[in-house]
Amino acid sequence: MRKWIHFFALICLSLFGVEHVYLKTPNLSQENITGVIAGIRPYRKTGVRLEAEWIQEKCIIHNYGYGGSGLTLSFGGSREVLDILRAQNLQSKTVAILGAGVAGLASAYDLLKEGYEVHIYSDAWSPDLTSNVAAGIWSPPYIPHNASSRERTLNERMLATSRKRFLRSAKDTPEFAGIRFMASYNFKTTPWQEADDEREEVIAHFDNGTVKSGRRVYELAIDGKIFIEDLFTQVVAKGATLHQKHFETLDDLLALEEPILINCTSIGSRELFNDEDFIPVRGQLVYFKPQEGIDYLLYQNTPKSPGYWVTIYPWNDRIVLCGLYEKGEEEPVTTPEVIAKLIENGRKCISGEEL
Repeated sequence: MRKWIHFFALICLSLFGVEHVYLKTPNLSQENITGVIAGIRPYRKTGVRLEAEWIQEKCIIHNYGYGGSGLTLSFGGSREVLDILRAQNLQSKTVAILGAGVAGLASAYDLLKEGYEVHIYSDAWSPDLTSNVAAGIWSPPYIPHNASSRERTLNERMLATSRKRFLRSAKDTPEFAGIRFMASYNFKTTPWQEADDEREEVIAHFDNGTVKSGRRVYELAIDGKIFIEDLFTQVVAKGATLHQKHFETLDDLLALEEPILINCTSIGSRELFNDEDFIPVRGQLVYFKPQEGIDYLLYQNTPKSPGYWVTIYPWNDRIVLCGLYEKGEEEPVTTPEVIAKLIENGRKCISGEEL
């Protein structure tokens, strides 16, 4: 019965002039799998932390807590760091950046452009960072319903700043590599409850015979691997000094020579600054061989598998499949049952089976 209802819905959409699109089907076969990986999204109950703190004559500017939106908000955060620095009326232009993830690198890049002497301290570097695991899609942060007006204004300002910066690379003169517009298809299996002027109704025909009704929008896509590596290369080329160092305590930080510290340690701030607001969330990803013609993003919900969904998106050197938030899990390890479920959901999605 459900199949006949779906078939009837497709006929109705066709009669109302909905656009038909023809898509190449991702090959999610076992022999195409090239690896699996897990990453931790460092969510904070109170959202992004962007503020100055003075400890023993050190000016510490906190810049962390982006959760799953680090790439998206990175340059919004770096602009806020510059504004906070200016408000402190500091004489020195020598800074230490703690952490070399996307927040730290974006801050370093913009500080170098402003003439600062930048030292980056980290115990790991690209490509061995959580930022390199990031999905790389335009992902605005979730704002809790009880967020203050200040928090909402901050997030809106950061989002607008970052979007303007990334749009420049996607449309005009590229500042960074790996940024472009991409068609994104959303195939919900439940009725749409909201209108969306930006999303177009479509009927998608996959070349394996599967037909789906959904909505399409063209959005920013950030190839995380290419973007982070390019950003890191540019930061080094602009003169940043790199220091391999692991910090155990706040005293380790205060022992640094630089008078200004930009704290981008993310979940490391839980121990270094007693920040107990973190809610780590693990995400697991499956990598497949790159495939010609897969140049779109795909999303579908999974009503029969609560907590899961299907997201497929192409990087330059791989196809990525994901779709689960594991709240409270902070070990970046994959689990066989989750990986198997992600693959099962992905295959059902592109074959037209019920999810």
